[in-house]
Amino acid sequence: MNKPRRAALVLNEVTGKRISRLTLEEPYPNSHEVYIAIKFDDETEILIEVDSRPFFDIRHLARNAEGELEPVKKSMRGSIRSLGRGRQ
Repeated sequence: MNKPRRAALVLNEVTGKRISRLTLEEPYPNSHEVYIAIKFDDETEILIEVDSRPFFDIRHLARNAEGELEPVKKSMRGSIRSLGRGRQ
């Protein structure tokens, strides 16, 4: 059985260049995107946009005989889209 390989992207155009600055920045406050900006000594720059999606864990809780909260079902985990598909 073949084990899947992890994905990798090699940017050959930056081989041999020296990084002068690397920043992680959001394009606007509270954005779900992150930019990875890599600036090189020769003043060239690469901007990598990373889009992240919220992940949710929904737990159903009820009070037991002692009045403490405890789970009553298995929690549901995933994105809004995947959770919505699972409930239809």
